[in-house]
Amino acid sequence: MRPKPPRSPAPCRNRRRTLRAGAALALAGASGWAHQASAQVARNFPPTARLGRFEARVFPEAVLNDEPVRLGAGARIYDQRNMIVTPSSLSGSHDVLVERDPAGNVGRVWILTADESKAAQARERERASGSAGQGR
Repeated sequence: MRPKPPRSPAPCRNRRRTLRAGAALALAGASGWAHQASAQVARNFPPTARLGRFEARVFPEAVLNDEPVRLGAGARIYDQRNMIVTPSSLSGSHDVLVERDPAGNVGRVWILTADESKAAQARERERASGSAGQGR
């Protein structure tokens, strides 16, 4: 059995360069994707959602605008990043938009950022002034 001649280092160098370039592209793409995800555009809320102050208690109990309410069986609570959170993970009271289910229980809750809260307050004032103008 004859010994194999030594391999040329050129193919290994080319392979390493290719792998490095691929890794660099993957990192650049991942960081760009993460940047886009963190710079999300404003969330869209349903027009039926109402502004309120929400405090979760022992499921399914909660307090909305200082009145006891019940969370529906399929209730979803979204945090400021639009991630679903469990009622047990919440503490304190939060500015929220709330949508009720057909049974009158709380169906969906969106915890608002400061900017979203200001926009929701403006929308509520607009809605109140619009309904007052219709009653005349």
